[in-house]
Amino acid sequence: MSMTLTNLQDAASNASVIRLNVDLSPLTADGLVFPPTYAAIDKDGSPHIDFRKAWVDGSVRDVVVLDSVQSQANRIEQVILSAKTEQRLAYPDIRVTFPTDPDEPDYSVLQLSHRIFDVTLQCSTLGESPFFETPIGQRIRASRPSNATALFEQAPVTLLLGAWDSHAAGGPQAAKLPRLLTSEIIGLDAVPVNVSATKTDPMDIRKNSAELVAASPGSGRLFELKAEGAKDKSRKPSEFGFGSVLSTDKPRAASISMARQTSLLSCSGLRQLGFPEDSGEIDASRNLAARTVLAALGLYGLLTQNEAGYRLRSRCELVPHSSAKLEVIGRTLDDVTRFDLGAEDALKLLEEALGNAERHGLAWKADLELTADDRLTALVRRSRIAAGSGDDSGE
Repeated sequence: MSMTLTNLQDAASNASVIRLNVDLSPLTADGLVFPPTYAAIDKDGSPHIDFRKAWVDGSVRDVVVLDSVQSQANRIEQVILSAKTEQRLAYPDIRVTFPTDPDEPDYSVLQLSHRIFDVTLQCSTLGESPFFETPIGQRIRASRPSNATALFEQAPVTLLLGAWDSHAAGGPQAAKLPRLLTSEIIGLDAVPVNVSATKTDPMDIRKNSAELVAASPGSGRLFELKAEGAKDKSRKPSEFGFGSVLSTDKPRAASISMARQTSLLSCSGLRQLGFPEDSGEIDASRNLAARTVLAALGLYGLLTQNEAGYRLRSRCELVPHSSAKLEVIGRTLDDVTRFDLGAEDALKLLEEALGNAERHGLAWKADLELTADDRLTALVRRSRIAAGSGDDSGE
């Protein structure tokens, strides 16, 4: 059956979780997929793929992570940002601009690693004041699960996907908002596959054929031949992309029987959020209205991603077996109600929930435009220069 606002309000009030399960299959005949590669666990280790064992459908199976919880969260944020950009959703965005550097794009808070508490916002101003010293910034920094009104108004996705104000001076007392919406895609019956990769240079430029140096920033040239007697750091042609690379046989891929996306929206977690009025007064109907908006926003993000397709990365494209099905799980696993809901209907549900919240004095605020301060502007500029000179350390 179709989900109504009343159904969603009832879930936010009484259910344990809202679950979305999507069974997926790779399109390759042999089930070959390329999972993400993660950094080495220790300095002497190698990058790795996340193979593990897990209970699935009542038995222990070999699985591989195809899209992590963190990656899925980023995809949901991108969905919301796209809807905002295309004017399909009046989401309250916060953007950081670089007016003294016209070549640098603006950045949405939805693109930042730590969301509203990202260090970028600590290096930005609203008007003439540092952002977190303004009344809006102070209200956001003072937010806690029991007092989440400011975050609802200015950065609601933070309440769904979680954040930690790790740069605040409060230490253990700093704001920590647990993730309420989790989603992950795993491949089932995973078998590691060694894949060879070879790069051939038709010019056969050898690695010891010359010593090169990085060109001066702004010259438009990537490198120069090192002058005799010069003290610049020597670099090999291969560091600039020349030369052949011999085949390496490493476990870069996996063969799977199928994949599964499991997404959970914690309704019990939503009920831990409070949205008091400015006076501090707490109203149960107001709390429910805000929680319902957050639930609808989470469902919209999940379902829009689902309908956009599952091209996770190169050579890792999955196709659903059928339309996504939502399950509202009550207080026990014996209490499960299934709903049909697509992205367009989820957006209508979100708009209806927002209208109801406004009648309780809760509304998403207007966008904020922040300005990068001199430190952030200089840091970004120097990073661009370093990247242009071939410094690809990224750390």
